[in-house]
Amino acid sequence: MRSALLVSFLLGVSVLPAQSNFGPAVRTNLSAMRANPDAYQNVKVQFVVQFASLGRISNPFFTQFTPTEYTNFYGWADDQKLWQEKHYNDVFGMLFLSKSNTQLETLYTMGLYTRIRCTAVVRNTFQDIPWIEVLSFEVLGEKLDTAVLTHLHRGVGLMERRLWQRAISELSLAPGDGVPKAATQAAHKNLGVCLLRMGEPQAAIGYLQSAISLATGKDFETENLLAMAQKSPEKAIDRTVDSSKLSDSERPMWEAFETSKTSMPATRVLGR
Repeated sequence: MRSALLVSFLLGVSVLPAQSNFGPAVRTNLSAMRANPDAYQNVKVQFVVQFASLGRISNPFFTQFTPTEYTNFYGWADDQKLWQEKHYNDVFGMLFLSKSNTQLETLYTMGLYTRIRCTAVVRNTFQDIPWIEVLSFEVLGEKLDTAVLTHLHRGVGLMERRLWQRAISELSLAPGDGVPKAATQAAHKNLGVCLLRMGEPQAAIGYLQSAISLATGKDFETENLLAMAQKSPEKAIDRTVDSSKLSDSERPMWEAFETSKTSMPATRVLGR
């Protein structure tokens, strides 16, 4: 025991009882804890995580999180945009639940992307990574699924290729009942962008206003897009799309008016 305490002291690890009284939980998010783990060490916190999978405990240093006492699981922060590859691949694996916890069976049967509000304590930090013991959790109703992520991912990819109409077709399928606000907000924002690029500002305004209302904080980018749609929508039109690669249904609205001038036959004045 003395040697364990010595190792703990040298590594800056706190050995604390599993159920210490830390007072009210501090509301935060997993991204903030990962960015500044030392600020949260030995702090009781509450945050939402999206469940990824059960994990395998790794003990590179002295810690209370032994495989016989704790179950390890992986998850994403609630603000991570899982339809973007860099966010999806950035899964966090230092979440632990005691095997004596009454919610253990619920964790074992939890489905992919399930959102849970965790009450937890950052027990240790090691190599700028927080090791978090989850004391309890609450399963939330809204969650992502593979279909929603697929539509959002495809939509963003088509926007990068400036295939605005195809992107709209994908993004329109993403929002729905039970979809988290963050995903709906992203879909509505991108739909607004697509419609602006196609020269349909009135349709874009509704989606952009919805995206702003769903945002958790100030979204200056969307607010600027809304202002452009209301005051100078012509600046947002994508006039450099290669129309030869687009079908008629995918061509921007403005192109129909411009090409119609060259395709119309010359007006002939009939003689008396």
